[in-house]
Amino acid sequence: MRALKLKSVSNIVLLILLSFSLLECSTPQKLIDQEQYSLAFDALIKKGQNGRLNAEQLMQLKQAYHAANQLDHERITSLKASGSPDIWPDVLYHLKNIQQRTKAVQRLSPDLKRQLDLKPVNVDEEVLAAKITTTQYYNRLAEKLLVSEDPDDSRKALPLFEKVQQLNPAYPGLDRNMRRAVFTIADRLLIGFKNESGVQLPTGFADQVLSQQAFSNSPWQSKIIWEPDQGLGNTYQIVVVLNDIEVSPHKTGQTTFTEKMESFRAEVIRYELQKSVSLSGQIQIIANNGKQPLIISPFNVSSKFEYTYARFSGDEKALTEATRELTKKAALPYPSDESLLKDAAAELNKTVALLLK
Repeated sequence: MRALKLKSVSNIVLLILLSFSLLECSTPQKLIDQEQYSLAFDALIKKGQNGRLNAEQLMQLKQAYHAANQLDHERITSLKASGSPDIWPDVLYHLKNIQQRTKAVQRLSPDLKRQLDLKPVNVDEEVLAAKITTTQYYNRLAEKLLVSEDPDDSRKALPLFEKVQQLNPAYPGLDRNMRRAVFTIADRLLIGFKNESGVQLPTGFADQVLSQQAFSNSPWQSKIIWEPDQGLGNTYQIVVVLNDIEVSPHKTGQTTFTEKMESFRAEVIRYELQKSVSLSGQIQIIANNGKQPLIISPFNVSSKFEYTYARFSGDEKALTEATRELTKKAALPYPSDESLLKDAAAELNKTVALLLK
């Protein structure tokens, strides 16, 4: 029993010694000696952000900052000299390293910055240019893969489009290309509707949003399903999420004017009625068994009621042809909210259909 206790104590002592050994090996000076300048900078800047740097550590931080930036600069120069078209992701990576170090130093206290006396290296414009070129590079590679319309090529293209998305979510044509890749990969496309607006919807609203007739011209029609139990193989979900419904108040405009024709005169009142319903939300495309949407396409559709009619007193011969036509129109009541909501559902259905082209 005592032998076991001694063995346990020995193991604990060994672990402590090993921990001290690892700690010693990872001190900033050791890292600098091993030319691990970036790691040394990270360790020292962390201490500095807590306001704890002595004179020796200040010198180490200055040395690590300059040396790490120099290594990144040399790598960028070497990559550009190669003339290879695939260098830009690496160029961007090294430029961001320099940019992040500059920002980290700027976050130090004024006193530490004064003691360090480091001149910031401004590479913001270079980072932006490299980011644009890198985005274009990934997009070109991915679009070339899409041309074959082969599911395996689309699987290779999708991660490249995701890199484009990370660099520039608003890149022209990105959503369309990502949908094309997903729809090519998918065995089935399960379409559904989710109401998160908190408003009670008219009966049949969801069916109208997902009306199958609008999808009849989609090249992906054979893959579209409406019931989960129809899903086979690799099924992606297309979920129409309704977030907000805005119903405008009744707006009635009234304009009074006089029309004259020779000796004839008429007093005219023109009535203008307006009412609208707006639906906003997003159409999400979610990978099989995925929780986060792969693609999010916002929507904002509306249904508007606009109606104008007129009434007059006096001589009809004084009226212009346009006013006369308005006086023949009946005075209509405002449509119900339910009626406008159904019209807006039809517009949303068209929006979903466009995404499936």
